[in-house]
Amino acid sequence: MSTTEAPTTVAWDGAARIRRLAATIALGETAGVLVPVVVIALMARISVEAMYVRSLYVPLALLFAALQVGFDVSNQVAASVSHGAGRARDVLPVAASMARVGMAVWGTVSLVLILAAPWLAALLNVPDASVGEFVAFTRWACLANLIFFPTVLLSSSLRGYGRPGSAAAVVLTGATLEVGGVAVLGFGTDLGVYALPVAIAGGGVAALTVGMVQVYRCGLWTASGPLTWRPEAIGRLTGTGLPVTASFVVMAVANAGLLWALSPFGPDVVSGYSAAGALQNLLIVPASALGSATAIVLNQMRGAGRPGEWLTAFGSGLRLTAAVYAVLAAAIWLCREPLAALLAGDPTVASETGRFLAIVGLTYIGLGLNVMTLLLLEQVGGGLIALLLNVPYFGGMVVVGSALARTQQDPSALYWTIAVLNVGGMLLVPLLTWRHVRRTSRAEAR
Repeated sequence: MSTTEAPTTVAWDGAARIRRLAATIALGETAGVLVPVVVIALMARISVEAMYVRSLYVPLALLFAALQVGFDVSNQVAASVSHGAGRARDVLPVAASMARVGMAVWGTVSLVLILAAPWLAALLNVPDASVGEFVAFTRWACLANLIFFPTVLLSSSLRGYGRPGSAAAVVLTGATLEVGGVAVLGFGTDLGVYALPVAIAGGGVAALTVGMVQVYRCGLWTASGPLTWRPEAIGRLTGTGLPVTASFVVMAVANAGLLWALSPFGPDVVSGYSAAGALQNLLIVPASALGSATAIVLNQMRGAGRPGEWLTAFGSGLRLTAAVYAVLAAAIWLCREPLAALLAGDPTVASETGRFLAIVGLTYIGLGLNVMTLLLLEQVGGGLIALLLNVPYFGGMVVVGSALARTQQDPSALYWTIAVLNVGGMLLVPLLTWRHVRRTSRAEAR
């Protein structure tokens, strides 16, 4: 198979290309959002103890997710540029180099957590009766996640190379077997909470197998050059992956801060906000997919030496996002009461969820545009800018929102702060992203 591609494969061919990429990417991302929710629901039905131990593991799961997204985005950018330049032979060698770094980082983090598990139990005030199970579960889950890491690089290579359907197949395989494994082993054996690490490991092996098959089928394996060390892997990881990981950590800390801010108002308010948060996690999937799809197109153009078309492609992605979220925001606001009842169940909790959606719902058009443009920024060399924009956005929610809520003794003050930041971000973030895209395209055109 030839190791080069015709330049016309990366020429700008209209917004339909972004739509096709985004639709397929969204499929895999939706699975990533739904799997933890379904697993928690299954654990709750296996036993109260299983759900409790799994809930304690959430901060560690977020840490692994932060590492995952850094490597995922870095490798996706590298694969997009290689595809655009007609260098299929570079895709797997760069991914293999990132795998070497990733296994060292991922392995070190896992080893530290395995050794520190008893200390973590003390930090989280785990009752004595649950300490042994929490420590053992944490250690097995860390080992299981090591198996899953290579699939991250395979799926991101496929997405960047313009095969989002193949990448989605990898993700969906792992997600399906993880959920299915928890259900079968959790209810059919005495494993209890340990069903999850076994299911993660099984899903990781299956996803890795599917990923290798997909890489071979699309020609990347046969077109690959020697899997020798590629120094550019470090540049991608530090220039793209590190700011992305830092932004993810900021978001995770902010989410914990918002729950802390609402804690004085009682469990019904916290649960009502959490229900709305679960909806919001699902809601940002289209924006995330559109941001990644647009960035893939831009990076393919970068590799093909066509930076002059960046602004056209960016404008198309922005208009698509605005259209999608104008509809979604209106639908959520108009249907807020039945949605709240569906999400929360309990009338008191549902009332709080409905109050949040009544205040914030229409501003989801701003949230969609902010997420789309920030994700695009992270993948076209503006990771530091995205991080600097994320800090005041999420910091404002926690610091200003919590101060207002506690001063006024009303959680609505926090919700109004979120709404104002969504609208303010919509007026600022797309503009700054457009300026970065224009400046970068002009610099590369020289």
